Amino acid sequence: MLTFTYNDYLDCIGNKKILKAIKIENKRNQINKSFKQEQYEQNNKIDKINDKLIEKETEVANFINDFFKTKNWEINSNTLKRFYIQNKSIIYQYKKREIYFLIKHQKEPNYNIAYSVLVECTEFIQNWKTTHIHYKQAAIIVPIIIYTGTEKWNKAPNTYIKYTNFKEHGMNLTYNFINLQNYEPIKLIKNKSLISSVNLLKMQISKKMKKSIIELLKRKIKYADIYTQIQDVEETIL
Repeated sequence: MLTFTYNDYLDCIGNKKILKAIKIENKRNQINKSFKQEQYEQNNKIDKINDKLIEKETEVANFINDFFKTKNWEINSNTLKRFYIQNKSIIYQYKKREIYFLIKHQKEPNYNIAYSVLVECTEFIQNWKTTHIHYKQAAIIVPIIIYTGTEKWNKAPNTYIKYTNFKEHGMNLTYNFINLQNYEPIKLIKNKSLISSVNLLKMQISKKMKKSIIELLKRKIKYADIYTQIQDVEETIL
């Protein structure tokens, strides 16, 4: 067992080299703390931009077409209708069919996400049944988790449904998991979805590349409130 004794304490306070090393380390820790806080505030601003973009039918349509094989469905802003927001999820209806996209924007790992998705899907279909009594075809929900966090999310998405029981106190539920941090920057830049491009600003890329991305976003974004948010992020990054 290693110990720190009173004699060690006396040696420490009387040793100028040790005191100098402690002073340097304290200063380094303060700089790191300040940098982390600045990075957190910057990422928070970027997340808020993505929150706004996820409320736009055009951006969600582009995102779905970018990451899923749905181009033959002709999904666009005219065929998507924002249904409602509940528990931080946004639900869009594909107007041509009884298909609904439940979209959750996650900024940090959430290992209870399966439970949240199950509850929201269940509640939605219960409400849907009361207003669609005469429909022969039941509603289909496509749960989509968009993860924009910088922390690694270790749990892989499940590909099947497994309900809880008394022997197993766990639950797995299928959902579509898009971790934007797992994609190469060149792939995200080529996407039509501005959600992809915005998230590049959180990645470890050069300031020159970030400047190019911001200029691209400023040209493409047609929403005044989001344009202002981009300008605010530009000031903190560049």
